[in-house]
Amino acid sequence: MKYALLIDSENAEPRMDEVFQELTKLGDTPIRYLIGNFTQIPQSHPWLKIAQKHAITCVQTMNFTKGKNSLDISLVIEGMKVLYEKSFIDGVIIVASDSDYTPLAREWRNAGKEVIGIGRKLTPESYRASCTKFIYSENIFSKKERIEEDDTEIVSIEKLYEIIEAVLNENNGMAQLSVIVESIRKAYTDFDVRNYGYEKARDFFQASFKDRLKLTEEKKNSYFLSFKDKEDVRIVVDVKKEEKKAKPKKQGPKKEVKPRESKKKKAPMKPKREKTKPVEVVKTIMDDDLSI
Repeated sequence: MKYALLIDSENAEPRMDEVFQELTKLGDTPIRYLIGNFTQIPQSHPWLKIAQKHAITCVQTMNFTKGKNSLDISLVIEGMKVLYEKSFIDGVIIVASDSDYTPLAREWRNAGKEVIGIGRKLTPESYRASCTKFIYSENIFSKKERIEEDDTEIVSIEKLYEIIEAVLNENNGMAQLSVIVESIRKAYTDFDVRNYGYEKARDFFQASFKDRLKLTEEKKNSYFLSFKDKEDVRIVVDVKKEEKKAKPKKQGPKKEVKPRESKKKKAPMKPKREKTKPVEVVKTIMDDDLSI
């Protein structure tokens, strides 16, 4: 996946080392824009160092009128230019917590592109919901700086189980863990196991649903969830398939097979003609013809 990275220097924290570590899990970012007024010193000084370190293109924006969100407009313009001019880009990553970017996110979604937002937990819900995935910046930074669970609203375990149960019922009682996570994110774009104090998805699901669900590893790093109180449906299905293969097919009464007549019919043999002897003509001599 190839993304365009758009950073609001007035709305994001100048701590991009951790953010870029997170971005390596998502894909490549060949386009990187940092929007801001870099004539303001020393506010812009840390951002200039970050831009140089991570090869980010700085887009200079002047504040012509105080109190106007000229920087937001510049970021939206750059985002729209990338959307319509760079067809090879699969999605956009917006590093900001401002709800003003909700229309931009919706425009990318309407074009069939992926939108990933990175911002604080105080980000308005409307902007979070407009993204296909939203990552809290507190989860990216060190554990000590994360906001406690009680300070932010997270999806309850029961609501998560309702989605998991629906997915399992649609897949004969067993589904891949990655499929379940994607289904949850369609309903709650800000879902992240780090909100619940876990680093790995498998650890979260195993601990949170240990009484109702069973986590199994089919292949290396390939995990499946199934109902704990039900048999593994996939095994039952496989056994039934084997039984069908083993059962001989019922044979009906044998039909008499008539020999097929050849298509080409032989011409009837002509009867052989018997050779006739030449007929000897006997001339009858009459007594009258005799000269005595």
